[in-house]
Amino acid sequence: MTVIDIEPEVAGRTSRRRGPWRLAAPLAAVVFFFGPALAFVAGDRAAEIENRKLRDFPALPGTGEFVPEFEAWAVDHLPLRQYAVRGRTMLSERVFGQPPSSNTGKRPAYPRIIEGRDGWLYFGDDVAEACRPVRPVAGILGRLRRLAEIVRKSGRRFVFTVAPDKTTIYPDKLPESFLGERCLTRRKQEFWAALNAARLPGYVDLRAPLERLQRESGKPVYWRTDSHWNERSAALYGRELARALKPDLTRNTRLVAAGRDMREGDLGRLLGTPRSETADRWKLVRDGVRLVRRDDRGAPMSYRVTNASSRAPLFQPRTLLIGDSFTRESVSWIAPYFADLTVLRSDAPAKAGPEQVATQVAASEVVVFEMVERYYAGGHGEMLDDATIAALEKAL
Repeated sequence: MTVIDIEPEVAGRTSRRRGPWRLAAPLAAVVFFFGPALAFVAGDRAAEIENRKLRDFPALPGTGEFVPEFEAWAVDHLPLRQYAVRGRTMLSERVFGQPPSSNTGKRPAYPRIIEGRDGWLYFGDDVAEACRPVRPVAGILGRLRRLAEIVRKSGRRFVFTVAPDKTTIYPDKLPESFLGERCLTRRKQEFWAALNAARLPGYVDLRAPLERLQRESGKPVYWRTDSHWNERSAALYGRELARALKPDLTRNTRLVAAGRDMREGDLGRLLGTPRSETADRWKLVRDGVRLVRRDDRGAPMSYRVTNASSRAPLFQPRTLLIGDSFTRESVSWIAPYFADLTVLRSDAPAKAGPEQVATQVAASEVVVFEMVERYYAGGHGEMLDDATIAALEKAL
């Protein structure tokens, strides 16, 4: 047990075979137009093949957004969609030697998935966000500073962190060249330099500890076939956050190896060709800590966890942790440090409304905010939108 204190037709043949081939085009049309409907009747239902939930049916007509939102909903819920995606990927890889692009129009068609070396896969949004930013780095950091000021002026504590992109931690596994390589590199350098120079109070650095863990362990800190970090790195996230909130909070805490098994990553599913890898599993042990209650009434946007402990220290102030999928992948390694923790999805302002987010913040004593690097590079994020900041300023 390991314990750590992650070939052509001739004329004669043509006439004999013309009959059957006359049916090919009509048959293909029937399959194309009615295949999904027949599959639905047979019981096939749309599956979540992307790193998100299927879109909800849009609100009734009344705004210019109904038609595009309805089209997006219809595509998401089309029966047999996962098989079409898989077939498109296999055809593109065999003919062109690369995954298909999911972007259209006059702008560069950045690939949805980048296939790197040694079976490594990367999320193409790292490139798309960096190469098509909606505002400058200084602008997005300015919004972050404003968010922090609003929370702090209300008497609450605010800390934040950045989940580094996989392309940042493992650039050596990227292909030798790919569309958007230059602007990706340039934008990353600009962002990290600006973040370090800003010296924003409450910043919890995860990049340096992740890179140090990779060097010292000699093992990957991100999944090879997934866009996220692995379990050991999720535990590192929890540890670094705990230390930032209260230096002695990690006492009586151990990370224990819990075997190995096969794991399917999200990037293979996005390609339509699932990929698996051997995963090292880990378990966080905090002596004396027990779960008292988990309240899911706010799911899927939020939920609350309360803990008690007879030995290992717990962070007592009511804490709100706002984060994206990196946080959701890491909650098991974060929650045991807190006596009272509410976890809120960072897209809640768009899904539940800015006012609901402001209410959650107002009910907390400490606010922790995590957002992945690609959204800082792209210059956006629901928690940093004008409406969210305005709602928080009004509520606090």
